Amino acid sequence: MKRNSCLAILAFLLILYLPACQEEQLPVPHFSAETTKEVVLGKWCISKIDYSFCRSGHCNNSSYQGAAQDYFEFRADSAFLYRKGATAQAEKFKVYYNMPGAFILNNKDWSGKYEVKECKQKKLILVNTFTGTDPYAAFTDTYFLFKH
Repeated sequence: MKRNSCLAILAFLLILYLPACQEEQLPVPHFSAETTKEVVLGKWCISKIDYSFCRSGHCNNSSYQGAAQDYFEFRADSAFLYRKGATAQAEKFKVYYNMPGAFILNNKDWSGKYEVKECKQKKLILVNTFTGTDPYAAFTDTYFLFKH
């Protein structure tokens, strides 16, 4: 009987202890516009990009696994995105750091708001959601970035 009681107490303590071992889920960072700029400045390697296209409740998802040469570089007033992929693509943007926790990238054909969803010392997750000419279609691009 004592053995069963000890096992029950041990199991109970184990159940209480295990959730504490999991990595704590951090809330979405709340940065001022200036802090957002400081956080993203520099060259970030692309781990992957998740793409989602949704219309009328149906979504199509795809991913791009970053190549070793892929990067997103943020400067004080500009940004560069380079993806090797099947064909190398380099895009240049004007960047506006005037919102807390987010910034705007703009080039001659397109403009998008990027929100900082997660920020750690060497990891950055950015999300850009936009609509095209069809107001019922939503596109979401999630960038998983890291620094060496």
